Amino acid sequence: MAMKTIPFLLIILIPLFAMPQQPVDGPYVFEKGDSLQVFTIMQQGDQSLADRKMAPRLSAVDQALEVMVPVDRNAGFQVKLRARNAVPSDIYAAPSRLFIVSDIEGEFLPAKRLLMAAGVMDEQYNWIFGNGHLVIAGDLFDRGSEVLPWLWLLYSLEEKAMAAGGQVHVILGNHDIMQLSGDYRYTDARYFKHAWLMGRSIRAVFDESSILGRWLRTKNVVEKIGDLLVLHAGVSPKLLSTGMTVTDINNQCKRYYGLSRRDIPDSSQFLFDNRSPFWYRGYFMEPKQPMALVDSTLQWFNCKRIVVGHTVMDSISSLYDGKVIGVDVNHHEGKHEGLLIEANGIFVVDAAGGKRPL
Repeated sequence: MAMKTIPFLLIILIPLFAMPQQPVDGPYVFEKGDSLQVFTIMQQGDQSLADRKMAPRLSAVDQALEVMVPVDRNAGFQVKLRARNAVPSDIYAAPSRLFIVSDIEGEFLPAKRLLMAAGVMDEQYNWIFGNGHLVIAGDLFDRGSEVLPWLWLLYSLEEKAMAAGGQVHVILGNHDIMQLSGDYRYTDARYFKHAWLMGRSIRAVFDESSILGRWLRTKNVVEKIGDLLVLHAGVSPKLLSTGMTVTDINNQCKRYYGLSRRDIPDSSQFLFDNRSPFWYRGYFMEPKQPMALVDSTLQWFNCKRIVVGHTVMDSISSLYDGKVIGVDVNHHEGKHEGLLIEANGIFVVDAAGGKRPL
């Protein structure tokens, strides 16, 4: 009886093994001892699996390792890994051109179209923005299902931009801080499954052994670029009252990246609760900040405008007589815009290539 079932099992199993494997997520790269573990999530029919490759650990001496980032299952792009991450400054001179987007939240393909429409990169993911600066004003993570390509693209563009005299600024938002600190309320379900396939907890996917996790931990929560103050959410009355500088805010917040809220001292809770630079909504929601407080913020930080994301608007808009600009639009619902600042004005650019004055 058992012998009769063997051909039947072969009939079932042969088509499964004959199916090609397609990369659908990753790569996830972790340091382990003297090696790197490189995981790519593959799809074979209706089955998912984690393909693991080992590579020598990166050293600082001219060692290059490239990984392939899958996009649309097959087409993707190569990324060269770096042994070390440069710690970004948080104060910059005004660039010749500046393009700011926020709250992409894993919507990679629309983000790609938007960067191409703004002339930041071409279809092959090459930097074509010269000495211009690209600013991501927070929320790389959550909701969307294409977080990894977005992270790797920004990681890659950083080096390409610097080679051309430009700059990529990645400023962390509340969803990025949530990922680092273990709050996964808005994380797409596929990432829990992919962590399990790799034999890791979801908490360990972007820990300090992760190449991307380590990179994210170098990033700021607020930067001054020329006469702009750029951050994810805003400057609350509490934050302003402390007299902290841009650098003070970044240094203090970085101390607690990766900690849950309950492990942060009471004296620093205002940097992580609804008064924080990545949670505050006082420019948009009641009780709204008075103009006098906006003016005081600009005076303290010696800026002319504050640019924020975090609170969704129908379109990129200016508030407080142009002193505050909100750049968060609903990318999940098909609204894709970014803010372009050039010598001849301030414009809103959409993913179709449209350009209008703000």
